[in-house]
Amino acid sequence: MKPLSLFTENRRLFQALKQWGEALHEGLGLSASTRGILDALLLGGAATAPRIARERGASRQHVQQLVDALLKRDLVERHSNPNHKRSSLIALTDKGRALVESMRAEERNAIGRIQAGVSDHAIEEAELVLAAWRTALQHDTERRVARL
Repeated sequence: MKPLSLFTENRRLFQALKQWGEALHEGLGLSASTRGILDALLLGGAATAPRIARERGASRQHVQQLVDALLKRDLVERHSNPNHKRSSLIALTDKGRALVESMRAEERNAIGRIQAGVSDHAIEEAELVLAAWRTALQHDTERRVARL
């Protein structure tokens, strides 16, 4: 079954990316999870902790703990949420934005030095395949949750 082998390889890639990111950013004192939240806020803008948790497949409590740690480091800040009085919007501070942009630049430079022997066309095809499976899996998950 080809999709299963793709998913297995994707899990292996995820673990390799996590280890690579830890080594690349070891001096920052940020876990892969906190770096992921910073990156999500850079790409998606301000969001509530529950929304971040849903998008990342994590518990709201876990995300809130990570956000609290980022608040203490002045990398994120709370804003009032016009749609919900009790659930603040979490946004990057200038310091947080500068840090995550610096991390992404460092990652781009490091990736540029790695020779994987894969063509740009193959990368574009892989992106399409992974996006299609992600969307299909999200829809299936939504259907399963709706039945509960």
